Amino acid sequence: MVYNNKGGEKVFVSWSGGKDSYLSLLMARERGLDIVCLLSFIGSDGYSRSHGLKTEILKNQASALGIPLETQEVTWESYEQGFEEAVKGIIIKYALTGGVFGDVNLQEHRQWVEKMCDRCGISYNLPLWMMQERRVSEVLIEQGGRALIVAIRSDLVDESWLGRIMDDRYIDYCLRQNISPCGEGGEVHTLVVGGPLFKYDLSYRSGEIKHHQNRSLLEVHIS
Repeated sequence: MVYNNKGGEKVFVSWSGGKDSYLSLLMARERGLDIVCLLSFIGSDGYSRSHGLKTEILKNQASALGIPLETQEVTWESYEQGFEEAVKGIIIKYALTGGVFGDVNLQEHRQWVEKMCDRCGISYNLPLWMMQERRVSEVLIEQGGRALIVAIRSDLVDESWLGRIMDDRYIDYCLRQNISPCGEGGEVHTLVVGGPLFKYDLSYRSGEIKHHQNRSLLEVHIS
């Protein structure tokens, strides 16, 4: 199936809980797409495969947005099979015909989306595709999205940014450091805690910081 941007089409949003999936949700809604559910992929440990967020956090986001959340347990090895099973299930459940994805400019990611959507017989929508990386973060901030920085590449980003809301100061920092302001190279991952479409902001507190190789991850507790 080819790229589709037809107003009124019923779609799911591939949901990481971070800024790119959230901004793609906002832009898809602005373009008249009918968002019927969010779809997340979870490991056996109960954490999301994309951003390492607890399933409970994703459920809290979905409740605050008023959009149903569908989840599928996968391993990295079974990801494609799990994607196909999940999408074919929600096609039946919601009578949807397309998906929305938050990819920005990585061609291999787009190719994967195209392949899997074709396999599932649905259209794909890429609202952020080829947007300037700086503009991705700027548009999020301009629209009032509140993205909490929850993971960083510690070899590229100072750990002091963990637990802070992404803002213009962070964009300026990235430009000075010559790294992507939207984290397209994996510099940061975020958790959206409020903004347009949220019925209420999520209350949260920061926990311990865990380190793994060149990664630092902030444990976040939603109350």
